[in-house]
Amino acid sequence: MDSEKFYAGIDAGSVSLNCIVINQKKEIVFEAPYGRHIGRVNEGVLALIQGLYDRFGEERIGSISFTGNHGKKLSERLGAFYEFETISEVVGATFIKPDVKSIISMGGQDTALFQINQSTGDSSRQGAKWELEYFNTNGPCASGTGSFIDQQAQRLATAMYEKEADISQDQIDRILSDFIDLGIKSVSPANVACRCTVFTKSDMIHLQNRGEKLEDIIYGLHVGNARNYMSTIVSNRTLEEPIVFVGGLSLNQLQVKAFKEHFPGLVVPDYNTSIGALGVALEALELSRTHESGRDSPVVLNLLEDLASTGKLSVPIAPR
Repeated sequence: MDSEKFYAGIDAGSVSLNCIVINQKKEIVFEAPYGRHIGRVNEGVLALIQGLYDRFGEERIGSISFTGNHGKKLSERLGAFYEFETISEVVGATFIKPDVKSIISMGGQDTALFQINQSTGDSSRQGAKWELEYFNTNGPCASGTGSFIDQQAQRLATAMYEKEADISQDQIDRILSDFIDLGIKSVSPANVACRCTVFTKSDMIHLQNRGEKLEDIIYGLHVGNARNYMSTIVSNRTLEEPIVFVGGLSLNQLQVKAFKEHFPGLVVPDYNTSIGALGVALEALELSRTHESGRDSPVVLNLLEDLASTGKLSVPIAPR
């Protein structure tokens, strides 16, 4: 119907931009393809918004809201609603899988564990009635993150292709795909320490020099990454099922396979890379119903349109 409104959530992360659009019935009507912003966050967000205008019509967008590493500054400049990813990811995950108890999240810059108590909590939140029982995340070291895996794939590119390879950022998706395809062939993963990026690099060089098969090193990296997550993030806690795996690294078949050695029932849910975007869209819809959304959405959209034409949106590039 022409009067139907749509609510867009954008997860502006350290590596990628993810977007979900829902209607007033909380039905997911659109998910943008997973895409890296390669540090060009402003251009990526503006292109994404223009795409939403074209698809749905500006007047039918009820709100655009943000989460993620870059989301806070974007929301402040645009007057849009923002939610911390620690909340938006849980809201999205409990909507997709209401009985979820544990969430493993691995993004470009952050790894985290969420443990959910379903028996109590704030029933005004979207999805099931829940409370966040436990949360843990990585420190400043990039070890274990999506960027960490990207770096190792780029470093091994020359060995994979047996010639000098183009390892520029815009080639990383192709390199990573070949990296994973090769690792899938492994039958005996090498022992790779993943507690520190420097030690990991040294370990992998040593294994290469020792003549270990490249596929065994690659899969060993992912096994070590899962093992490091277990020791540093999970620590001595017990993860209750259902357990879901979300974030950019949940697209990586090798990382999923490595985690399933610890959790055979691990689930990679639908919208696994856009869970945070879904969560913030759901929250924005609820706020619009209770008239707590702050600035009206047309102001936000008009401002975005102005920024698209003037190019005056400046967002810091994520560190590499």
